[in-house]
Amino acid sequence: MQDKSFEYGGHHFIPERQFTKREDDFFKITRRLKTDRELGFFAADYYGRGSQKFPYSYDDFYAASTDKKCDIFRCVENGRLYVPCQYELQQYMDGKQKERRNAYER
Repeated sequence: MQDKSFEYGGHHFIPERQFTKREDDFFKITRRLKTDRELGFFAADYYGRGSQKFPYSYDDFYAASTDKKCDIFRCVENGRLYVPCQYELQQYMDGKQKERRNAYER
């Protein structure tokens, strides 16, 4: 798995997978995306200068990626899943992540 990892913006990402046929619907995907201001990978002035920690670019992210067809990437540093979108690298909340998070909150 390490040979597939790549560095972008000071973080390391591992290609996780493509969307499944069941997931591959714009409305289903967008319901699972959320902004991760902690990571702060936004296009210039997308959310204001204060929240941007790295000037994100969709094209640059995929240029750095070791898998050009992957849809979902895991950040090595925080373990979260991300989807490259036009203006930001958005966190992807799959069902397993939600279950894990809820288990810790009990």
